[in-house]
Amino acid sequence: MKWKKLRDWFPVGWRETLLTAGILVVAVICCALLHGLDASGSYASMVFVLAVVCVARVTTGYLYGIIASFVGVVATNYTFTYPYGAFNFTIAGYPLTFCVMLAVSIITSALTTQTKAHERLRAETEKEIMRANLLRAISHDIRTPLTCILGATSTILESGDRVSPEKQRELLTQVQEESRWLINMVENLLSITRMNNGNALLSKQPEVVEEVVGGAVQKFRKRYPNVRITIHPPEDFAVASMDATLMEQVLINIMENAVLHGKNTTCIILTLTQNEQWVSIAVEDDGGGVDPKILHKILDDSFSQFREERSDMKRNMGIGLSVCRSIITAHGGAIAVRNTEQGAEFTVTLPRDQREEYTDD
Repeated sequence: MKWKKLRDWFPVGWRETLLTAGILVVAVICCALLHGLDASGSYASMVFVLAVVCVARVTTGYLYGIIASFVGVVATNYTFTYPYGAFNFTIAGYPLTFCVMLAVSIITSALTTQTKAHERLRAETEKEIMRANLLRAISHDIRTPLTCILGATSTILESGDRVSPEKQRELLTQVQEESRWLINMVENLLSITRMNNGNALLSKQPEVVEEVVGGAVQKFRKRYPNVRITIHPPEDFAVASMDATLMEQVLINIMENAVLHGKNTTCIILTLTQNEQWVSIAVEDDGGGVDPKILHKILDDSFSQFREERSDMKRNMGIGLSVCRSIITAHGGAIAVRNTEQGAEFTVTLPRDQREEYTDD
């Protein structure tokens, strides 16, 4: 957490300058401590070679590694090699030491640059794979509700007075339900697109977790009034830094999955627990649990594709859970799932807000 704050306070150039200076200062201190054990100064070059490796590894490009090489050679010659406090360029091995440090800095910087490039490429590849899975899931999921809406409206328009008012109401109710589902799908897509945007920033604020849970339950009850919801709050109120709107979407998605994919789910229990570092929200249902064959895949990016390959036309729940995992990961938390005796339990874990005003006296 402290390192994240340091990154926010200082621009990239200043951060790398401070890192370089800090590593070199540590190297000087280590040489000063070792000087009492070995006055010849033979240790100094090895210490500064290690410092050059560290500088080249944690900084970008070649500049800071080369600067560290010059500083290391100068410090070794001027400070830790006899005669102390004076330059002596006739010392045996002096040019070799400089060349070694320079070569080490260049090689390490090149490897670091290559590694970072590979990491960026891998991240972009993972995003593309996720987008492809998302598009496949969308084409599968949207087809069924659109077919239902088209069929219902066509029946009403083409049959006219031949359709009884009761049947018309039934068809219009189906259209309403499918339209609501499509709206929820669009909300999920917007959320996951936001999470996959590398430039997107979460609007995180300290929030009382019970209030966020209560807001999600209130919205869920409007859609599923027949499902009984029970909330077990913690002994003391819990505060976590989060984007409340997105976290409500996570809880709503999990509860909707319990209803849509459970076996006659009638009850959902939300249990809030906390310790000094974490806040956990367990969402347990009585819907019979998740098929053990897919339990270990249900939170994977490839789950949407796995569901699409099945022959049934049930709505996919991979998108909702993909949204949940993306949002929770962006908050620095985690999500897990397991089967219980009566159903399934999804557990969302978030870092607890550690500000002093939220701690008990």
